[in-house]
Amino acid sequence: MFDKIVSYLEHRMDANAINPNPFARAQVAVAALLIEASRLDGHYDAVEQGTVIRLLRDVLSLPAEQARTLLSLAEIRQANTYEDWVFCQAIKRGFSMAERIEIVTKLWEVAFADGQLHRLEAMMIDRVAGELDLSPADAATAKQSAKKN
Repeated sequence: MFDKIVSYLEHRMDANAINPNPFARAQVAVAALLIEASRLDGHYDAVEQGTVIRLLRDVLSLPAEQARTLLSLAEIRQANTYEDWVFCQAIKRGFSMAERIEIVTKLWEVAFADGQLHRLEAMMIDRVAGELDLSPADAATAKQSAKKN
């Protein structure tokens, strides 16, 4: 039953796209979670957008222009999605465990980018790490790796 609900919501997410989506669902999901992590502290500006674009280029190996296009699409998707579990499900289906650990590392990098870790950012990333089936050790490693960058 849960799979049917997820399938229905994913279909609605695709149907609500303003433009045809040139990106895989998992790519949009990564971008949406990076955006969510950067917005949680109530501050989302051009510097943070640039950080998200850089991280999208790193994680997804996209050229700068495609990363900017993905950012624009994902900003709309993230703003119009009530829960991020849809994005987590897409990431679980689209990426290996090693890639999911890297994605969580990038989420921490976004959270640390402004020099302050907001409580809501930490809670969101911890929850996402759990939803992506990261072990507590892998989640801690991802956080420590992000602090070093």
